[in-house]
Amino acid sequence: MPLRKIQAAALSLLASRRNPEIFLGGGVPLNRAGPRTSEDVDVFHDRGEKLLESASADAALLQSHGYAVHWLRRLEMICTAEISKAAETTRIDWVVDSDYRFFPPVPDEDFGFVLHPADIATNKTLAAAGRREPRDAVDLVTIHEQFYPLGLVIWAAVGKDPGWGPENMIAEIRRNARYQDYDLARLEMNPPMTAAELSRKLRAALNEAEAFVLKMPSEKAGLLFLEGGKIVQPNPGRLDAYLTHAGSRGGHWPSSPEIASAMLDAWKTRRS
Repeated sequence: MPLRKIQAAALSLLASRRNPEIFLGGGVPLNRAGPRTSEDVDVFHDRGEKLLESASADAALLQSHGYAVHWLRRLEMICTAEISKAAETTRIDWVVDSDYRFFPPVPDEDFGFVLHPADIATNKTLAAAGRREPRDAVDLVTIHEQFYPLGLVIWAAVGKDPGWGPENMIAEIRRNARYQDYDLARLEMNPPMTAAELSRKLRAALNEAEAFVLKMPSEKAGLLFLEGGKIVQPNPGRLDAYLTHAGSRGGHWPSSPEIASAMLDAWKTRRS
């Protein structure tokens, strides 16, 4: 797991305080399967009125176990603290996140509760389309290689922001993802990745994604497709063979208990 020692210890300590309304998102859960160590930890909240209370309680627990906590900001919608112990430092962000998602947060042995990987992936895709951050490009490659084909992620992501279409999202990701080796030098990666390698991998993933979305009917944009309890990139020629799954407030499991159970089992297997 590419976590700093302080991150692993602090998150293990705080895991008992996570629940379906307060959970981990962002790069930390994603990069258990990838090369990048996250600079910070994102704790997502569904309810803004709970954020300050949650952040303060987390900080108190950390301090009671010997961590120094230095607040960088304490606002109603976001709190940020730098925590340190034994000459190590990391940052924690407590943020209010949109509760529109595909699935509810899932229990996690390491972190308590985390955002479902499909929602982490779609959120990361939206971020990569809207900003120029080398960590986003690295994470998209991790998603494509370790989780889901980028085509199905982009296709679903537009359901979270109707202002995007799959084709223009791909175009914006391409436009933003132009990096030099010195951009990647700021990231902690094991193994390291050159700008040329990142460009090659991301370009191939986006080309595959574009070939997929161009074959898909626009009225199905924003949906995930399930087959046998697994999220899959569908065959555009036989879409009737799949169960479709749309986002909702709070997220939801497919109507079949068997499918929901299979998806949870698949998530547990992926973590191990």
